[in-house]
Amino acid sequence: MAERPRFLCGVVEARLRSLIEAAHEQAVEFIFAISAGQDMVFSSAGDRLLLQQKLRQVAAMGCRSFALLFDDIDPCMCQADRDVFPSLAQAQASVANEVYQELGQPSVFLFCPTEYCSSLCSPSPSQSCYLQTIGQELLPGIGVIWTGPKVVSQELSAALLEEVEAVLRRRPVIWDNLYANDYDCRRVFLGPYMGRAPGLTSRLHGLLLNPNCELQANFIPIHTLGTWFRSEMESCAHSDHAGTEEVTAQGAQDGSYSPQEALELALRDWVAEINQQASEPVTPKEVGSGPMAPVTPKEARTSPTSQVTPEEVVSGPMAPVTPKEARTSPTSQVTPEEVGSGPMTPKEARTSPTSQVTPEEARTSPMPPVTSEEAGSGPMAPVTPEEARTSPTSQVTPKEARTSPMAPVTSEEAEPGPTALMTPKEAGSDPTAPLSPEEAASSPTAPLTLEEVRMLVELFYLPYHHGALARELLEHFRWLRANSLSVGVPATAPDACGGTRWRGRAQSFQQLCARTCRLHSRLVSTAGRALLYDLHPYLWDIRNLLLAASAFVLWLDGHLLCEPDPKGTWGNCFGWCQSITAPILLGRDAEPWAHRGGLFGELQALLPVGNSCDLFYHPPPLFPSSQLYLLRPLLPLDKAQPGLTRIRVFQGELYRMCRESLDCDPKVAEILVAHPDLLGDRLLGSFLSLSPEYTFVLEDEGGPCGYAAGALHAEGFLQQRDSSWLPAVRHKYPPDLGTAGSALGQDALEEAVLFFHEEPLAVPQPVLRRFPSLVQLGTAPRVLDVGASRSLALCLLSALRANGSRGVFCQVSDADRQQLSFYSKLGFVALPVAWGSSPGAQLLGRLL
Repeated sequence: MAERPRFLCGVVEARLRSLIEAAHEQAVEFIFAISAGQDMVFSSAGDRLLLQQKLRQVAAMGCRSFALLFDDIDPCMCQADRDVFPSLAQAQASVANEVYQELGQPSVFLFCPTEYCSSLCSPSPSQSCYLQTIGQELLPGIGVIWTGPKVVSQELSAALLEEVEAVLRRRPVIWDNLYANDYDCRRVFLGPYMGRAPGLTSRLHGLLLNPNCELQANFIPIHTLGTWFRSEMESCAHSDHAGTEEVTAQGAQDGSYSPQEALELALRDWVAEINQQASEPVTPKEVGSGPMAPVTPKEARTSPTSQVTPEEVVSGPMAPVTPKEARTSPTSQVTPEEVGSGPMTPKEARTSPTSQVTPEEARTSPMPPVTSEEAGSGPMAPVTPEEARTSPTSQVTPKEARTSPMAPVTSEEAEPGPTALMTPKEAGSDPTAPLSPEEAASSPTAPLTLEEVRMLVELFYLPYHHGALARELLEHFRWLRANSLSVGVPATAPDACGGTRWRGRAQSFQQLCARTCRLHSRLVSTAGRALLYDLHPYLWDIRNLLLAASAFVLWLDGHLLCEPDPKGTWGNCFGWCQSITAPILLGRDAEPWAHRGGLFGELQALLPVGNSCDLFYHPPPLFPSSQLYLLRPLLPLDKAQPGLTRIRVFQGELYRMCRESLDCDPKVAEILVAHPDLLGDRLLGSFLSLSPEYTFVLEDEGGPCGYAAGALHAEGFLQQRDSSWLPAVRHKYPPDLGTAGSALGQDALEEAVLFFHEEPLAVPQPVLRRFPSLVQLGTAPRVLDVGASRSLALCLLSALRANGSRGVFCQVSDADRQQLSFYSKLGFVALPVAWGSSPGAQLLGRLL
């Protein structure tokens, strides 16, 4: 308390009073919560008086409900408190009882204990001395908050609640953290409310749902919570009015809650809500002054409540709450009169989450059974065993992964050649995508479809469960990784069928990646600002990772080295492709933040550079782009034109990109027109000729817009470049090529000419020993999405690492501040050596 204002004053008090009045007008119970235990001296009469005065000040504004929170504080008391109280529980109960009585014993007064879940109790809730004391000392009218077996509980059972009720001597108020995502900046939870046993309401004094930080992400959580609550009310009504056990059993069956059916109901309503928001003009005041950035780890909260100052409580805009919205508030207080005043309509029941409702209130609220018309347009399809799995992915050993059966392979997939590539236009009109090509062509900003919103939910499901799309992506990638030796160099498959199966599965994985990338583009093009800024950072992260993963899988076909280098200086790929192929599974006692990132984190762990976390994080762009990108390796697959291989066609397009990327004076432009290959040969020529297997291309609808090139053995590559490649192309560019003066672009022109005609300097041996691979990255000016650029680097570094490289280096001009900044954000650091083919150049390196 000492570090926060003791009293509310001025504008803060006026705004808080206005908020309380608005809540009362809309029949919403406003609860003022305060975290007082971090720096309070429990035995200090002065501290107690200050706490009471502050709460009395809020009560004078019209607030009738309060909460006193002692979660996540130091369990050790100061010496002054130890002299007065025998235990922390005694001290907290003493303060809570005094405040409760001072406020006139309000009908809603909640207490959050320091041990608020089973995992924090020693040795168990029923044997916890702390909880036993709280149950004995706390006045009966005070409600106690409980989160379940863990801070974020996968399941809530009646047996556990019975144990907690016995030790607390009252039914607990569940603070449900199932959807809380403030502990992981890469996760948001859009799945249905589940894991809560039927019949829990008779064991609860109330239930509060702690939602996602992002407002727009909470439609399905609140909607399905309302469906769950209605099923609980129906079960209570049937059990109260049943005359026989048979009738009771039938009623329970009729009122049973199905998460999948609840999700289907919520999806239909959410699609309508999303498209309605997209069609309405939104003012900056309604959305905020700018896009929302993802939550940082510093903002992570692992407790059921966070310390919120009064200024924070009233600083955000709040729209007026209608009576209908009041019924959907997760913290609204429902009185017995409100519950018993009349049955809810089916629509209201599906959108009404549970609030502070006692079992007595529940039993006095008759709810009519749901008819088939009210439940939806038709019966729901049964849940498949795959969907019913409680683990994000099934446990797969490396041996099982390599022998796992797969879906039938079509005749196209059975071709013996490498996996087919998709262009950005093909990715945009993929027939497996939810929107047909005709629809996409006629209306690029057509409303989001039910299947597209379902895909979004399946990517970001629940803390302990992946949705169907996320499971499919992970299962494909794990299988492809575990069986990648079948398409390596040389191939180790016992028969040709092994490579055929691998390529068929790779094609399926690429299609899933393309669909997800297209979903990102569709969300940016069609969603309203509020939804876009809330969910874009998460989908953008997944899009970037799948761009790199898809290109890396294509590269594996024919480029993964399966034998050690003859010189014996390089490790082979066996350590990568045979390690940790099983899914990451959380133990029974693990919280969901034990493995950060959700789907993103599991995909990251499957890449060869997955341990280099600095490669994977970058703030999302301020202005989201709907541009579709395709990232692919440069492969000489088939003849694109008579006499020209695909690699030659790509070379011409990449050279044009290099030429057009230079901002130059007209005189320099004339020279480049006369020598169109100059910049391309300087930047990419040696890589395309001597190391094409480590070249990746980024494409948009306008063609190539970026490249990432590398050489696995930099020492041998540089020797071959200097001895054979440079002499062969040197004659194309006269040494006096250039213009007099300091024309725009002249520096790049002169540097390129010097590169071809000056004697190259040898790279110091210490650099080659520590950073044995060479890389070169570049993008066109039109690529404004930094995520696509980072994906380029990610797939190149993954390819080099898969074939044994432990470090990479590059050469950058001191004057190129943009490139220096880009490489530094990828973890490259300046190497303390003097080297370069031109003055002012420096070497940057990073370990893999």
